[in-house]
Amino acid sequence: MDAIPEGLRYSSISSSQARVVRQKLQPIGINQGSAGTVVRFLLPQKSIIDMRSLAFHYDYTISGLTDADANYSNCHFPPTYQHWNNIKVIVSGSTAAGAQANHLDMAHHLLAKSSVGEDYCFSRLNNAYDNLIRAPEMGRLNGATEKTLHATFDDLVLFRSKSFCYDSSLLGNLELELTFNSKNILKPAAYGNLNAANVFAAVNHAFSNITLSVDTVVSISPLYVSLLAERLQVSQPIRYGFSEIRTTVASNTGSNRITLQGECIDAVAVAFLNQDPNSGAGLSSADLLTTANAPRYRFSLASKAASEAMGFQLTVGSEVFGRQACNRIGELLDQTVNAMYGNDARSVNLLYAGMAAGVATYDLDNAWKNNTIAVTKFAVGQEGWASNIYAGLQTSGIQTDCVVSSAGSTMASHVFIAVLQSSQVVFDPQTSAISIQA
Repeated sequence: MDAIPEGLRYSSISSSQARVVRQKLQPIGINQGSAGTVVRFLLPQKSIIDMRSLAFHYDYTISGLTDADANYSNCHFPPTYQHWNNIKVIVSGSTAAGAQANHLDMAHHLLAKSSVGEDYCFSRLNNAYDNLIRAPEMGRLNGATEKTLHATFDDLVLFRSKSFCYDSSLLGNLELELTFNSKNILKPAAYGNLNAANVFAAVNHAFSNITLSVDTVVSISPLYVSLLAERLQVSQPIRYGFSEIRTTVASNTGSNRITLQGECIDAVAVAFLNQDPNSGAGLSSADLLTTANAPRYRFSLASKAASEAMGFQLTVGSEVFGRQACNRIGELLDQTVNAMYGNDARSVNLLYAGMAAGVATYDLDNAWKNNTIAVTKFAVGQEGWASNIYAGLQTSGIQTDCVVSSAGSTMASHVFIAVLQSSQVVFDPQTSAISIQA
């Protein structure tokens, strides 16, 4: 049929027998909290769930701000993905994704800065993504000491799958567990004679009234039911591929290590920081509209000189990626953009984005000050979770060291490493047992 011109294809009229309905779910237990609070959701049981439709809705409040005629403080609304430092995906009681991703917000920020553009940010205003490209919400408070965002978080970067519909009647109950981040994600600013450190000490954040919305299939073709029944008669396991992220942050020794072990390692992402990401800081009014992020997301080098003497390279087992080290920031950014887009002429990213006087600006200096991001991919095609072809680095169940080589602390004080991999939920038709292959 594909060889026949479209205008000559007859008998192609069909009707869909799959319909969805949106459901709003309440969390198990508490629905509000502050730093460190864990919220858990049980997704619909014995249902087919469209994983693309997941969206969390809640009220996000920043408090402890100062209001006075001459001396006052204000604060950005951070993007909503920064509100949660860990998300666990639990399948049939076992953690499938997120167990080793306690810096998921940093991984998300890295991927956003190196892959998305302005249109994407502005399309998610309820996610506060516009904070990535401009400096909103920094005007006079007009008598308020706190402010609230009716927030939406719908951009999960783990447990994605080519088979985006998850059948909980087949693969088991699905639960999501979110951990609220510390206030180190905040970037408050002090005006007048207020001390920036005191302003940061006073400010805090919290969430309330959180719910989860998701689409579930309410009508499906009998053909799916009959084909699945026949498939269950075959002894070969049923596999559901999904994305997983593992992260670590450490002082930069010049030879930092992370252990790789998985069915398919799609990429290793590295970012350098010249401040402790687990510390917070306020800004003086003079710094209000600069390119500075909160320290947790300020992927910066020690100096411009460091950007010309990086020596960045990965060693996995006995193999080196790339064959020659990246010695300049321009080479590092080229590697990252190529890993994301394969030098596609339509590529967009925020690697050169900065802020000056509230308007997005683009300058190579912004790279070493805010965007020292290196993404190294291991396969020419799509990630395993997106293609169901596991062409990335496979460790065959053996723990393998990945060494991040750099100029050490003279380059940056800390290094953040994220391993992007594809894993599987496996259902055995013979025993009805469900296991995780990660």
